[in-house]
Amino acid sequence: MPPGKEDLARAFFEGVLNMVEEDKPYPLSERGGAWFRAGSTIVHVGVETDFQPQRKAHPAFIVNDLDALASRLQAGGYEVKWDDALPDRRRFYTADPFGNRIEFMFDGHGFTQS
Repeated sequence: MPPGKEDLARAFFEGVLNMVEEDKPYPLSERGGAWFRAGSTIVHVGVETDFQPQRKAHPAFIVNDLDALASRLQAGGYEVKWDDALPDRRRFYTADPFGNRIEFMFDGHGFTQS
């Protein structure tokens, strides 16, 4: 993410994705950015001075209620792009507030939480 945009990261990862922010240990806390967790899923959002969004490379998350998440994202103003390239696998893409691509897949459609 760009420098100084931690509040936008919190609004997305906490407010929309229902993750919890974790304290970054010193000295990493001095670098900016934010860490988030939901169960065993951990996301570290780092700061880059010359930030460029990742539009192809992306994390993928397995979720139990894909439709509810899609609705929350859309209600928050985030575009949801459903993808049917993989038969029998429900999934969609969105972007975080900084334009980074994120994929969400339904648990049990070829992918499972372990």
